[in-house]
Amino acid sequence: MKSASRLSPEDRPWLKEKVYGPKRRRTVELVKKSVDSLVDDRKRISLSVLSARSKEIDPDGKGISETAILNNEEARVYYEQHRSWKAGARTRPRDLKPIGGIVTAGLKGDRDAARVRYRYLTRSKSQLVERLLAVESAHAVLQERWLEANEEVLSWRLRAERAESQLRRREA
Repeated sequence: MKSASRLSPEDRPWLKEKVYGPKRRRTVELVKKSVDSLVDDRKRISLSVLSARSKEIDPDGKGISETAILNNEEARVYYEQHRSWKAGARTRPRDLKPIGGIVTAGLKGDRDAARVRYRYLTRSKSQLVERLLAVESAHAVLQERWLEANEEVLSWRLRAERAESQLRRREA
């Protein structure tokens, strides 16, 4: 014989009838009343708002939790029919395509780091690798340009110093 603590809810039909059934009905009833109240007030309907409104409406003041709404099939369906947010088709993030090894999107120094981080978190691993390779390539090109420009500046500076020293010798 099984111990009382190891019995599943199926082994105790009286539990469904006397405990779980009334709780499920209470949840559905509170969800419907809360949703209807929010619709009448023309308020946004979300899980958190619904949970808060149910505490106001509930005579016991307990209300219902977001999890209770999601785990109760009938309550969840009613909530999803009336919620403000509608699930749409997820759009894939656009690919950043490097042109000639240079990243096309310009980088700003004052960009919102949190937004950039979120954008990168939505990318797939292969997209991130492509982005990293493009950025490294662009960095290499820019570093090469910087070195060439500095080399030219140095050569002009050396020429200027030589010319100044020649002028000083002629004057002296």
